[in-house]
Amino acid sequence: MTDRSKKIEGLDYKKGAQEYAEKLGPSDQHHLYTKPFYNLKNKVSRWPGDGLDEDTLRHFSDFANIAYSLALPHGASILDVGCGSGWLSEYFARLGYRMTGVDISSALIEIAEQRVAKLPFGIDDEARASCQFLVHDIEAGPLNQHFDAIICYDSLHHFEDEHAVLRNLAFMLNKGGTLFVAEGEKPPAGSDTEAELHEVMEKFETLEAPFSKEYLVALLERHGFAIVGDYTSVIGFVDRDNVEGNAVRFVESPSFNYLLCRKVSAALSDSKNPNVLNCRCSLISNWPGTFSPSAKIEAAVELTNTGDTIWLVSRAPLKGRVRVGVKVLNESGETIQETHGQPRLQRAVAPGETVVLNLTCQAPAGPGPYVLKLDLLDQDICWFEEGGSQPLLLPFTIR
Repeated sequence: MTDRSKKIEGLDYKKGAQEYAEKLGPSDQHHLYTKPFYNLKNKVSRWPGDGLDEDTLRHFSDFANIAYSLALPHGASILDVGCGSGWLSEYFARLGYRMTGVDISSALIEIAEQRVAKLPFGIDDEARASCQFLVHDIEAGPLNQHFDAIICYDSLHHFEDEHAVLRNLAFMLNKGGTLFVAEGEKPPAGSDTEAELHEVMEKFETLEAPFSKEYLVALLERHGFAIVGDYTSVIGFVDRDNVEGNAVRFVESPSFNYLLCRKVSAALSDSKNPNVLNCRCSLISNWPGTFSPSAKIEAAVELTNTGDTIWLVSRAPLKGRVRVGVKVLNESGETIQETHGQPRLQRAVAPGETVVLNLTCQAPAGPGPYVLKLDLLDQDICWFEEGGSQPLLLPFTIR
């Protein structure tokens, strides 16, 4: 069952998307070249008062948060779906990613190409932004390319056949690839927001039909995506009066969904509700075995998910998030040092995937034999060792 806002029947939404830019006034057309920046003199009536409006503040915050959540290395390939005038593609290209933007509107693609071509500086003193734009209907079929990640930033609700779009996106993702979907929540029936969406559809003939959170999640899972990050966003500064302990008290319920997804071959359990938690831990650097008192200990390790459960990760130690646990044991097997969460797992790890981490800790001050023990902790659930996983044990001596 589809649970998304109703569309207005009888409109040619693809034609509307293709002609959208031509229906804008001069100020709005120019905004396509500068978005998300704009002259505050031209602020729309929806956002009264001085200063930056909340919608633009959200865009600035979103782009940084998405880049941080994806945690992709330099040079990774990213597809921007429904790229419009290329503003998201430009942002990520400036970070050193290889961007491809697609949109059904040739006018918007032309603007996107112009704005990237006119960047006054490269991304550093040697390289220019890597960004290509293509006129393409992603609803009709995939590109003959594969990507490390795909971003649908506030664009999925513009497509009439969301199932076709997600089938094509899954086809273009590399194994273990990441999909990030940002979508507004379906507004209540009869609300001012619903009326505003209908007004936009009538004026521009573009489809404005957001999904309910429940339907969006079910849709993604149906097409082979495991949700490894389900976020809301605290936009802007937070008044200290709204902070209670370590928690932020929301004045209004968040109305935007941010979903980080991984392409998987079958439905999998995750570490919030784990099945088999198992890790193969391997040392991949030299291990001298002897250190001076209080010296810095360093080791590169390789961790492979050999269980059947996706390891979820987070900056905060939330229940069900997998964190690295490092212990130093003395000659009697007693734990004399213990740290959790450093180094941090940056990305969710699916079964069969491997990550490399660089461990650092301080050696004990007293002489004698010790053991550095590396295991993984499923926060507030269990240590992996408790389920039969073998931790990495590295004996060493302090002299």
